[in-house]
Formats: sequence, structure tokens, C-alpha cells
Amino acid sequence: MSQNQHINVVENYYNVLSNIEKSAKKVGRDPSEITLVGVTKRIEVQRIVPVLKEGLTTIGEIVGKDLKQKYELLKHNNVSIHVIGKLQSNKVKYAVEKCDLVQSVHNEKILSLINKRAKMNKRVFPIFLQVDFSNLEVKKGLNLEETKNIIHLIKTKYNFVQIQGFMTIAPLQYMENRRILAKFFKKTREYVDKELVPKIEYDNLQLSMGMTDAYQLAIENGSTMVRVGTAIFGPRNK
Repeated sequence: MSQNQHINVVENYYNVLSNIEKSAKKVGRDPSEITLVGVTKRIEVQRIVPVLKEGLTTIGEIVGKDLKQKYELLKHNNVSIHVIGKLQSNKVKYAVEKCDLVQSVHNEKILSLINKRAKMNKRVFPIFLQVDFSNLEVKKGLNLEETKNIIHLIKTKYNFVQIQGFMTIAPLQYMENRRILAKFFKKTREYVDKELVPKIEYDNLQLSMGMTDAYQLAIENGSTMVRVGTAIFGPRNK
């Protein structure tokens, strides 16, 4: 932990904000359209609080022991907690009752559990659908037809969830080639706009796309939300 004391998280945060602004302006977009999600999983509170004080309003976490230890402090700072990463069935209750949004809904099983818990709590819970529109065999999300099917199920069967956006994780093998990566981001944006947005009754749909290694490229290709961890907070604890 001593090595992390030398990380200037506030300076890093402003560098990321500056990069977001540059990337947006490069393609004629308004930087205020882009939401920064600070990924704080396995980051101790001493590195998180200074950034919250500078204005970070949304963080990305995985539901587990680490989040439970930090939860009260995070909520004391009025931060919105987005669940990223795979949500296990036995963690759905905590996610719905304590967090603000789940970005990683990628199958009907998790969807049904979120819906059930939200119904018990008498609330409509916001979600993103995790999609993967690459042509690879191993996918990290729903393909286009699966996504359309889930949207239909939400309209007809699961009334206690609301789709507020989509999330994607760029395939690892695309990360080495910026041209292919840009193509992946652009294709995702196009599919969302043409194939999915018309099917959803929500005015401000988000596209969560791009992490530390590629958030600028993602913004240039249509992302409205980026998930940045190490570029702000430094390396995660083991």
C-alpha cells in the first residue's frame, strides 16, 4: 500500500477529464455528454476520497466484501454506484438494495433475479444490457438477436427493470490494433442507434464503452460513458 501513497489521484483525475474533453471536441461532440465512471474495485478509500471531493459522482464496483467495507463512506459522499463485472446470483439482493444501477446484465437469469428483488422492494431498477457485437466465438455479452429478445422480455415479462443503456467490453485481441478497435466501437454505436434505440422507451439511453486503455478512442466513436480505473487511481490491490 505504501507504493500507492505516491499516486497523485487528483492530478490523474484532471488529466482524464482533459483527455475526455479533447476526444469529444476532436469529433465535434459536447464533452458534457460524456459521463466518467471511476472504477474503484480493489482500491482503498484513501485513494478514492480525494477524487470524490474534486467532483467525481459515479463509481464502478463489483459486489463483494470490498464494496461492503467501503459502502457507507461512498454513500456519505453522495456517489452513484454502478455494478460492473459479473454479478453473481447470490449478490443480486445487495446490488438492488444498495447500488444505483447494474451495467452488466448479460442473461435472462440475472435479469429475472433483479426483477424479482426490485418487485419485492416496490421499485423499478435501472440496468444496462451488456452486449458484444464482435464476430468472435467467445463473447462477453449478448449478441444482437439475444439483445432484441431480452428487450422484448423486459417489455412483456419483467416490469420492474428499466433499460437505461448498453455496456460493452472490447475483446482483448482487438486492443492491439487501434483500427480494429475503433471499428468495434463504431459498429456497437451503429447497432445501438439503428437496431435497439427504436425498441426502447427511454429518452437518454447511454452507451458505456471504453476503459483506461481505450476510453479516448471510444469517445471518438460514440461512447457516452467511460469506465476508467487505473488511469485515475493507479494499480489495484491484489
